[in-house]
Amino acid sequence: MGAHIRDTNSQEGEIEDSLADEIEGLILDLKDPNLAARWEAVASLVEIGVPAVPRLIEALQDQNKYVRWGVAEALGKIGDERAVGALVRVLRDKDKDVRWKAAISLGGMQASDAVCALIKALRDDDPDVRWGAATGLGEIGDPRAVEYLLDALDEKDGPDGRDGIVFALGELGDRRAVGPLIEALDDKNYEIRFEAAKALGKIGDPAAEEPLLDHLRDRNWEVRLVAAEAVVKIGGTDVTDSLLALLTDNSADVRRTAVEILGEIGDLRAVEPLVAVLRHDENCRYEAAEALGKIGDIRAFVPLQQVYDFCDPCVKVAVLNSLTAIRMKNRNLADPQVSGQ
Repeated sequence: MGAHIRDTNSQEGEIEDSLADEIEGLILDLKDPNLAARWEAVASLVEIGVPAVPRLIEALQDQNKYVRWGVAEALGKIGDERAVGALVRVLRDKDKDVRWKAAISLGGMQASDAVCALIKALRDDDPDVRWGAATGLGEIGDPRAVEYLLDALDEKDGPDGRDGIVFALGELGDRRAVGPLIEALDDKNYEIRFEAAKALGKIGDPAAEEPLLDHLRDRNWEVRLVAAEAVVKIGGTDVTDSLLALLTDNSADVRRTAVEILGEIGDLRAVEPLVAVLRHDENCRYEAAEALGKIGDIRAFVPLQQVYDFCDPCVKVAVLNSLTAIRMKNRNLADPQVSGQ
C-alpha cells in the first residue's frame, strides 16, 4: 500500500513538473518577434487555465513588453480573480500597449475591484489606454463610473478615446447620460455619432427619439443604420415613414436593416414599398421576401409568386416560406403555386 502511494505521488510530481516546464516554455514563446507565434502561446496558456495563473502573475513583471502584453491577455481570458490586483498594477506599466491590454482584460473579467483604478486610467496620456479604461468600465457596469465618464466625455480636446466613453455610457444605461449622448450625435467624428446612436438605443429614453430620427439622414451610412435600430428600440411614436424613406438609401446595408425592421413592425403601409424592393432591389430581395411573409398581407402574394422564376435559390426559399405564411394568415387563399414546382 505504501509503495502504491509513493508511486502515485511520484507520478503526480512528474505531471506537475511537466506542466510547469510547459508553462515556462510558453512564456518564453511570448518573446517571439512573430505575432502569430505569440498568439499561439497565449492560446495555449489560456487552454492550460487556472494552473498557469501563479506563474503568469509573476511574468507580469518581465522586462519584455511582449511577455507582459501576452500575459495580460491570457489572464483576462482565464478570468481568475487572483490576477485582478496584479493587472491593476499593470495599469501603471511603462508601455502603453500593456496598459491598454490590462484595462481590456479587467473589463472582460468584470473585475469590480478594478473600478477605481480604471477611473484613474481615464486620464492616461495615451488615447488607446483611455479607450480601454472606458470600455472596461462599461463591461463591469458599476454606476460609480458614470459621473467620471461624463466628465471625460465633456473634455473636448480631441476625439481620441471618446468613442469608448460613449460605448461605456450605453452599457451602464444611466439616464444622466442621455443629454450628453444626444449632443454627441452631432460630433464631427462619425465614430462618436455611431456609438452615441447605439448607446441611446440601449438606454431607451424617449427624449432621444427625435434626435435619432434626424440622424436617419446622417452623412455616414453606418450612423444611419444604427440610428434606425435605436429608434425602434426606443419604441416611441410611429417610425414607419422614417424607415420607408431608408428603402432608397444609397447603402445596401441600411436598406436591408430598414426592410428587416419594417417586417418586425408589421405596419401594413410598408407592404407596397416592400413589394417594390422585392421586384427591383436585388441586394435586398431576400430580406424583402422575409419581411412580407412576417407582415402576412394578401397583397404580397402575387408579387412573391411573380419573382420566384428569376430569383436565386436562397431567395426562392424565402419566397416559398412567405407564401406559406401569407396563406396561413389568409385562409381563403389556395395553396401557394409557383412555376417550376
